[in-house]
Amino acid sequence: MVQIYKAPKGKKPSPIGAPKLTLSIDDLEHGGLGVCRSHQPVVFVEGGLPGEQLEVRITDKKPRYWQGLAVKVLSPSAERIEPFCPHSRECGGCQNQHIGQTELLVHKQQAVDQLLKRQTGIKTLNWQAPLLGPAQGYRRKARLAIDAQNKAEVKVGFRAKGSDQVVSIKQCAILSEPLQAILPPLLSLIKQLKGTKQLGHISVLDADDQVQLCLRVTRALPGEDLARLRQFAEDNSLRLMLETAPNRFELVSGTSQDAHYSPIAELSLAIGPNDFIQVNNLVNQAMVSQALTWLQVTPGEQVLDLFCGVGNFSLPLAHAGAQVTGVEGIEAMVKRAAKNASENGLQVDFQCLDLSDTAALAKLPSQIDKVLLDPARAGAQALMSVLHKLNPKGILYVSCNPATFARDAAVLIDKGWQVDKIGLMDMFPNTAHTELMAHFSKA
Repeated sequence: MVQIYKAPKGKKPSPIGAPKLTLSIDDLEHGGLGVCRSHQPVVFVEGGLPGEQLEVRITDKKPRYWQGLAVKVLSPSAERIEPFCPHSRECGGCQNQHIGQTELLVHKQQAVDQLLKRQTGIKTLNWQAPLLGPAQGYRRKARLAIDAQNKAEVKVGFRAKGSDQVVSIKQCAILSEPLQAILPPLLSLIKQLKGTKQLGHISVLDADDQVQLCLRVTRALPGEDLARLRQFAEDNSLRLMLETAPNRFELVSGTSQDAHYSPIAELSLAIGPNDFIQVNNLVNQAMVSQALTWLQVTPGEQVLDLFCGVGNFSLPLAHAGAQVTGVEGIEAMVKRAAKNASENGLQVDFQCLDLSDTAALAKLPSQIDKVLLDPARAGAQALMSVLHKLNPKGILYVSCNPATFARDAAVLIDKGWQVDKIGLMDMFPNTAHTELMAHFSKA
């Protein structure tokens, strides 16, 4: 599941006495980091904007590049704004609150454009308008971390920048309104529990039909704590569950029915507590709509949906009249997708295959008209030559990592494909995440 922030393994905050440099920022890379090219090696600076002169603390040194953090703005850009969140300097979640949403998208598009031209040899790209929604109040699912090592100061919040340390929060403006409303009383409740050391994390979900809390527990909670949790859920009309072991859940209060969401108005998909769901509802719906438009599916066409999850694209494609084969590597999600198809009155062939395994890829259908793929950040390197051999009329690639997308796109272009359309999707405003959609056809 996509989290607001996860610290890289082994990475520690830089010491207070780490070296500082005065640097000028030339441009932004696709994650929103400032780039200083006048220094060798190149320095990537969190918190920097093009045209600014900054005092930068170096946090990491690699042979080919350094990383740093802006600690003082000496000459600000006209694009610089005041962060809306009081936790922005500590929390690792929204790294780019110092620039507006549309301004950041312009820089990200320029960076992705340069990356793709450099990696693929493409001369021009047909950029479409980005898909975006509100910059705040958009997130319908999140995971709260808990640090109960000090009973006198239990911390509930998100991970700090570049660290596993928990930043206590009192509010989070990017959460949806229902999640924002329950956050203060939830934080107060957690700090009152006797068994806080038995809590791993808290997942919160604002679904179409319920607000859901799921607490990961390492040992059984005291009966008094369970009573408090049950009363809290009842008072706030919540579904509350405990995850007592990986993917093993115990209902404490609320409905036994799964949560649901709608990728298009006509469909309702069930999701389990640990199933992947796009956290931005409005952008997800716009993304699905755009995918259907770009693929131009006609009734009866054979469409292959790879990395299909619980059916976010598969079911809308089937609803449009396509004969869909959905492929996913996680068996539980394949079963969930098949159930979703049945409950929505649709026929979809769902298969469980490891899409990184060359032998498994030989089992993909050979008669395909069009392909949609939505891989994780690692991309779909093993699939590229296979997709070329399937020879579909069109390939729609949904990516959450421009670097691996550029690598995969280079393979297709080398085999005679061309990029017809490409556009960014602001699924995670204010963050380093950059997502895009591209349609390929034979040149």
